[in-house]
Amino acid sequence: MAATARTRELETLLARIRNAGNVQLNYEMWSDRGRQFAAADECARMDGELAAATRDQADARAALTALVASSSADDVAAWAGAHDAYLAAFLAGSARDGTAFDVATKERAAWADVRAGKLPFVDENLFYVTLDADRYRALFGIDPNTLEPVTAAEPA
Repeated sequence: MAATARTRELETLLARIRNAGNVQLNYEMWSDRGRQFAAADECARMDGELAAATRDQADARAALTALVASSSADDVAAWAGAHDAYLAAFLAGSARDGTAFDVATKERAAWADVRAGKLPFVDENLFYVTLDADRYRALFGIDPNTLEPVTAAEPA
């Protein structure tokens, strides 16, 4: 299944949500363990990064919800199918009794709901389902770090 312009657009918005969530997760860990040792300028920088990420996440969530609503069922199904394939490969490499396995299994079910038109997208777990950049590029046609389109071979 090759990425299309629309599936790349859908995924880019989801990636923005994911990236903002990673900033929020980093901030939370820093705030719990490092803020008390930080200088005022570092606190201001981190607070600014959190505020920017929170705004970007809200904007991307609204844009993604609207884009899913205006996309064809085939485009949404292809996008959800790419997530299903990503998670299936992740699960194949996970211990069957671990939290990551349980989280990925639940996310697969949620992506089936997206495919069925019950959800606009899945709120991904940013901690347990780890990123495989090569698989991600191959399935979604974008680089997970830059969000730029890439040309990639089909995943194995």
